[in-house]
Amino acid sequence: MSHEFEVESIRPLVAAAKAGGTLNAEVDQALAALEQEINHIAAELQVEHVGPGVGMADMNAEHVYRLVIRQHEIDVTRHEWSLWVCDALDNCDFRATWPVTGAGRLRRKQVTAVVPELVTGYRDAVVAAGKGDTPAGQRLEQMAGLFS
Repeated sequence: MSHEFEVESIRPLVAAAKAGGTLNAEVDQALAALEQEINHIAAELQVEHVGPGVGMADMNAEHVYRLVIRQHEIDVTRHEWSLWVCDALDNCDFRATWPVTGAGRLRRKQVTAVVPELVTGYRDAVVAAGKGDTPAGQRLEQMAGLFS
């Protein structure tokens, strides 16, 4: 449950993001913890956020995929508020493509590099929605504090 979340569990992402997206087992664990907690917060608060692009940088295509927090249609029987890597082309309506931890190594490296932008942007969206003072909003504020 979210109340068991330890903000320190995502600290390895701080250094990894500063290094441009370093990947190792510790960072993978931190990314999984972040994804799980963001999913809990998203389900509680139901605030949408379209985060940074994570398309392939070497192809100048960062805009093709984005990190998106909203109610996703995972399949026809499963809809959930969560964080996904989404197809961001105009005709795709941010279709959920991969869970963050299910993305390939190169894309996970890009995701890791933009985690600070994702977390602080989501915090700002939650505050703008008037939900920053909720317990979930406060957990998100603590997470964002690690990246400032």
